[in-house]
Amino acid sequence: MSKNLRMVLVVALLFGLSTGVYEYVLPLFFKANGISYEQIGFIFALAGVAVVLARLYLGGLSDQLGRKPLYALALLVCGLASGLSALGATIIYQAILKTLRETAALTRETIHPIIIYEEGDEGFLNRIGKLRGIEFLFQAGGTGLAGIIIARVGAGENAYRVCLAVAGGVLLLAGMWWIAGFEEQHHPAASKIISLRDLLNFDLHRNLQLIAIAGVIFTFGVQLSHGFFMVLFFHDRFGLPDNQVAIIMVIHRLTIALPMLIVGNLKLKNMKGWLISGYIIQGITVLASAVIPHVWIAAAVFLLHDLIGAGIWSPIQTTMIQRYSRNASRGLEVGKVLTWTSIGSIFGPLFSGYFATFDVRLPFFASGVIMAVAVIPLFWLNLKLPAPDAAVENV
Repeated sequence: MSKNLRMVLVVALLFGLSTGVYEYVLPLFFKANGISYEQIGFIFALAGVAVVLARLYLGGLSDQLGRKPLYALALLVCGLASGLSALGATIIYQAILKTLRETAALTRETIHPIIIYEEGDEGFLNRIGKLRGIEFLFQAGGTGLAGIIIARVGAGENAYRVCLAVAGGVLLLAGMWWIAGFEEQHHPAASKIISLRDLLNFDLHRNLQLIAIAGVIFTFGVQLSHGFFMVLFFHDRFGLPDNQVAIIMVIHRLTIALPMLIVGNLKLKNMKGWLISGYIIQGITVLASAVIPHVWIAAAVFLLHDLIGAGIWSPIQTTMIQRYSRNASRGLEVGKVLTWTSIGSIFGPLFSGYFATFDVRLPFFASGVIMAVAVIPLFWLNLKLPAPDAAVENV
């Protein structure tokens, strides 16, 4: 493993640890301060708008300025926003910090696979799967750490504040580590100016267009259940205490990590079929968990959605996006695909908060239906089409 990939690995561990703490605790912190479902939905939706706008531009900006500075900035901003969340609970304050945090986190998510791909495209599926799998393992560890802190301090606002401060501090360490050790490999095209037309047009490989269209629908479905509401679903529908919800969230991260760790060794032949099957499986299992009345059966079915769904299809889709992007504008094109995909993150939280006011099962039910329907554009994928810069073997 090269020095840069070792740097990526360490940062992924720290980012996973921080995210595991932050994503579990934040909805509980909001609820402890009397913020309603609809208000939480507004906070997350506002962050989604910023993500769509920033992600489109920052992917292309990394082609010009290089990967290292934007990746470092993303880590530092994400750390500051996570930590400062502990200091106040007004809706406007939290909306600003959530917007900053998600913009930074998804900037990092855009650049992360590009860096790994540019370290060598051979064996990319195996590398991205293992690195993402390890990151999710540490997300599980972060959620477990949050559970330990809450158990020691006592469930309530003070414990949540400590957790958020820990989440922020870990990312600040990751940012300093990155600045000190990563060696830039990308050669920026500093003279090229990205126009508004470059950002907004749909000039992408046909397969990327189909993935982007499916992604808009799928992300909307995912955000109905996986935004802020996932923790609150088990907390409010079944009345589980914080420590038992934490157990489900830890297992949730483990179930996506384990298949990612081995997906590159499975020698999958029909990647299109695996991608389509994964979307459908994820939708059906989330939908089923909404209607099953027994808490632990519902939780067990819900946890299958990553184990035999996203844990396999996600690295496959990431590989397709990299392979069908042009070398000279990889950051811009990856950013475009992920920007289109991110549009669903604007509306998902809004509808999730609205649906939950009627029935706490409704966000999960709608989520499952929409994720399954999102598969339709993927039937037109043609992986035998050549990539923009080179012929692609059957994948």
